[in-house]
Amino acid sequence: MKKLNKLQINSEKIMKNEELFALRGGYGTGCCTCHSWYGGVLGTMTGSSPSACNSDCFSAFGTGYGTWDCVV
Repeated sequence: MKKLNKLQINSEKIMKNEELFALRGGYGTGCCTCHSWYGGVLGTMTGSSPSACNSDCFSAFGTGYGTWDCVV
């Protein structure tokens, strides 16, 4: 156990990076599918949230819209 002034950190209970990714949606295709305005799929990504999927797609691809397809 490490001490930072009055704060104590139990290193046995700290989550590993792999565990954090599994909670957020994994390394796979992501939760946000980005579509072009003409109907094609531009790609998939791990979006920051369901409500931000559209803006995440626009930031990544410069066009289109996103649909959230993760089940939490």
